[in-house]
Amino acid sequence: MSDQPLLTIAIPTYNRPQTLKNILDQLKSQDSQGFELLIADDNSPDNGETEKLVRSYQQNMPNLTFTRNQENLGYSGNVFHLYEMAKTRYVWFLCDDDTVLPQAVSNIITAIKKWEPVVAIFNFTQLDPYDRPILSGVTKDVLYQDLSKIKDYQLFMRASFLSILVVEKGPSIDILKSRKYKDNIFFQLTLVIHLLSNKFRICEISSAVLHRNVGFKYGEFFKFYLVDHLKALTILETKFDREKFIKWSKRHLFTAFKLYMSRKIGLFRYEGSPTKETLKYIYDFYGIYSIVVPIFMVAYLLTPAFIPKLYYLVSLIAIHGKSKGFAIYKKNVNRAFSDARETRFTSYR
Repeated sequence: MSDQPLLTIAIPTYNRPQTLKNILDQLKSQDSQGFELLIADDNSPDNGETEKLVRSYQQNMPNLTFTRNQENLGYSGNVFHLYEMAKTRYVWFLCDDDTVLPQAVSNIITAIKKWEPVVAIFNFTQLDPYDRPILSGVTKDVLYQDLSKIKDYQLFMRASFLSILVVEKGPSIDILKSRKYKDNIFFQLTLVIHLLSNKFRICEISSAVLHRNVGFKYGEFFKFYLVDHLKALTILETKFDREKFIKWSKRHLFTAFKLYMSRKIGLFRYEGSPTKETLKYIYDFYGIYSIVVPIFMVAYLLTPAFIPKLYYLVSLIAIHGKSKGFAIYKKNVNRAFSDARETRFTSYR
């Protein structure tokens, strides 16, 4: 039994064979190959390109299992499908467009052997909107075993980024699948609080396991940024404090406003308008704070584009100097409109 892998790397993929190829190359070159690899293609409309790619890697990766869903399960449905398919004790969910860092697998295996968590959340690197490299996460490993002692739920909100999440397979998830989840991309949050309600043992790990390749194109802003994560976290009756999740979201409304206004610069792109259902959820969750919806919209309409663009350019020059600042400005302005990546997971159902 000691020779059996402890970890499954589970990749939900849809219509992105090129970025998936990059990940397979990165996993193939890891110093530790003591893992199972599961890839579930969610019925991609790509004339079999994804399957053809993965089959070519199976020749030299005997730990690789591939499945193509007969029907599109949606993002969250595909994540749940992979969780149920996994046969190892732990599952690392990995999006199909991030960059796996060297020694990521060995760092994960070392951490889960040491801490034996129900949920582990790892660090990652990325570039911020000002092209500064940042390390996101904790400076040392932290284990939490008592929910009542956790005052701020920021810890759990980190699990909204699927690729830094490792979970121990636990109780059945049938109750999760009985809920309305296919229009929500954050149902890994539901999985996390479901597993932790059975046994509370969650660990933040200081090892960085990947570089996040931030997407620029998203679905409807208010649903994506204000509603979906709270729906995912409150759809089950658990011992978690619902109001603490909502308070966390209220504290981050100014960040939401900055993201909403970033459309003026073209750093990010959000499509569609809030539905009646979304507006109802915003009012239920935020109460009087739901006034932010018209405030965001009016501010966006009344603000000339040159103002945020000028502010962004001045900020870049202050950070990087004139020459580099102008170069980054030229590269990033309207990047959301020139991004060639067609699959936008936030609008993929």
